Amino acid sequence: MFKRIFIPIIIIGTSIISCDSGSDVVKEYDTRAVTVLDSLTSVVGELKSCSFSLNTELTNNNEENKSLFVEHDIYMRGPNKMYVHSKGDKGEKGYWYNGKQLAFLNFDKSVFDTISAPGDIISTIDLVHNKYGVDFPAADFFYPTLTDDIINNYNKIYYIGDVKVNGKECVAVSATNENESLYIWVNKDTYLPYRMIIAQKGKTSKVYESTFSNWKINQHLPDVLFKFTPKSTSKRIKLSSKK
Repeated sequence: MFKRIFIPIIIIGTSIISCDSGSDVVKEYDTRAVTVLDSLTSVVGELKSCSFSLNTELTNNNEENKSLFVEHDIYMRGPNKMYVHSKGDKGEKGYWYNGKQLAFLNFDKSVFDTISAPGDIISTIDLVHNKYGVDFPAADFFYPTLTDDIINNYNKIYYIGDVKVNGKECVAVSATNENESLYIWVNKDTYLPYRMIIAQKGKTSKVYESTFSNWKINQHLPDVLFKFTPKSTSKRIKLSSKK
């Protein structure tokens, strides 16, 4: 997740220029790109419920371009319901959040655990990420601070403009800092995210790609979807905190 820090901002013409008082780094942002990110954040923030599929690929260029593929099906109902089912090269896992607790199931090993959770999705994502090292797919797009998080963590933000990706009309923006480059494509019809790439720089570079599909918004998602009931053959183990 993007690290949250505060840096003073000055708007000049069609660009934003900021100076980090702690360094000599000058940051430049195209206001058109910022407007795209703000519009995306606004649309996502108004969703009452949604579901979508997310295909991800993580390529490690330090290991002979070895790639890991995962397909996620994600269901969310604001403010406090979420279900994530993930299946790929690292196995099959599920997460159920019902507003009071989060349940985890490793389908391959038939082991599970449940933990107490905060009363909203974002706080739960933060807790599980910070304490257990779990990264929920596409989580950053659901933070109301998305634009600020990108501004605070990248030196430059560019407006790429209209592009067609897999037949979809999108508007694209990019951002860069000394460690990585970020690319985001937004579906022009819905202003929901369509694709994202994060490319690390340097000899140990990694490339993370994610593509969204099957968006369904504001549909009825029943409580039973977010309820976890372990099988009698499943074994409970304690979810390990990250070191």
